[in-house]
Formats: sequence, structure tokens, C-alpha cells
Amino acid sequence: MAKLSKGDDMQAIIHQWAFNGSFDQLASLPRQELVNDWFGYDVEPSAEFAFATDGQYLWFLAARNREATVHPDARPGQFQPELWRYDLAEWFLASGEGTNYWEFNLAPNGAWWACAFTDVRRANEDIPAPLAVDTECILTDEGWCAMARIPLNELRGVDIRDCKLAATFILETPDQIFLTTADDLSGEPDFHRPDCFSTPILK
Repeated sequence: MAKLSKGDDMQAIIHQWAFNGSFDQLASLPRQELVNDWFGYDVEPSAEFAFATDGQYLWFLAARNREATVHPDARPGQFQPELWRYDLAEWFLASGEGTNYWEFNLAPNGAWWACAFTDVRRANEDIPAPLAVDTECILTDEGWCAMARIPLNELRGVDIRDCKLAATFILETPDQIFLTTADDLSGEPDFHRPDCFSTPILK
């Protein structure tokens, strides 16, 4: 498992599958770990994530071996705004050129939310959230693992072959901590810094 500490080159890996993917395949992938929060403090247990693509979908896994605090209105597999007020994993996928990017939120119980942006925190009202998102989760008192499958053709404005990517987490609600693979950790936590996302490693 690849551990990513503050100050490391925190490039997310996107595993490429030659054939149609599955949640079982996703669960079996090697995971990357975030072991420090925004301010450099150790996070124990760490937060784990993995990405993959089969050319049709973007697959995302997030996990942690500690009980989570989930948005009270969140329902597995359902769209739910403001998941960030509670524990969750996120990714931000930006165009390799230009200012377009997507934010995707995944709650530990498989609820999700997504939004396209034309610029920093400027939602694109012309692009709806993806319709065909599927999720699965394992949620217990000892930890959680949530997985999502998002159609690439619904992530309009970005191209996974020419993109920048950040994996992020908000944990420990109500005393929230913030984790990210982005390389600019100046000031207060703010994940909406697309210029600081890294080009993912396709492998």
C-alpha cells in the first residue's frame, strides 16, 4: 500500500482495465493511503483510496478502519447534497487545460453528490449531475469501505486522458480533519484549488 505524507509527490494512480470493471475488481486493487491531515498531523488510522477506469466508467474506492459519522439524511446509492458536513471521501477531476472541473462526494454508506464547475467554486448550471452512478459500501462500527462507478461520458468538460486529479477526505466529524493529495496546503483547508491538482499516473 502506497503511503502519501504531507510534502510527498502525491499523484493519484488510476488503474486501467482492459475489460469491463466490477466492484470486486475495485476492492482487490492496491490502495494508496493519506497519513497526514491538512496541517501535517498524523492521521491514525489512515484514509485509503483507489481509482480505476475501464474506458467506460471511472471507479473510486475509499475506506478507513474507524467508525464514521454519516450525514443523517444520506441513503445508500442516493444523491444527497451537503455530505461534506459529515465524514466523506471526495475526488476533484479537472481539465488538463482550462478551468473546468468536477467534484464528487462519496459518503461511507454509499450516498453521493456531484457537481461540475466552470471555475473555482462556480457551478456549471448547464451540466447536470451524472444520472447513472452506482455505489456499494460496507459500513460497520469498526470501519467502512465505499465504492462508486461513474460514467465517463457524463463527466462533461473533462477528459480522463488529459486531466488533473485530487483525492480528499473529511473525517472525525464533528471535530473535522481534512486530507488531500493536492500539493498546496497553505492557509485554511480548501479543496477547490484546481491549479494544485496533480496529473494522475495511469497504469
